[in-house]
Amino acid sequence: MEGHFEDLALTVRAKNLQVPYHLKDECLFLTVRTDVLGLLCDPATEIYSFGPAPDNTADGKDELLEDGVFYRIIGYQNNLGINMESSAEEILDAFHFLIKNFEPKWTTIFTEEGPAKKEITIEMMYQEEF
Repeated sequence: MEGHFEDLALTVRAKNLQVPYHLKDECLFLTVRTDVLGLLCDPATEIYSFGPAPDNTADGKDELLEDGVFYRIIGYQNNLGINMESSAEEILDAFHFLIKNFEPKWTTIFTEEGPAKKEITIEMMYQEEF
């Protein structure tokens, strides 16, 4: 369907990342880009979640949070060339290509906390048509 863009989001766990809280947008992206690319081409990387872009509404709700630091990359399905039936390898490859070749529209850090859990997500949003 031309003109319709479905946002797809990939979330993977970051490994041993010192979260650069003081950075935003281009500086944040450039700081984490190499780490993200490494994760996306590592066969041991597990997809934490993949699907329609979620909202960030888990603050204060431990049952909706996962302790740790994550990367969430959101892009148009048309640009990624994948769908919900794609294999994990195809999904990781598509997002790797996106990050390797394009800069996101924006990059930010979301921190959500419950009484016992703290989830930090570095989100990269790609909303341009390629």
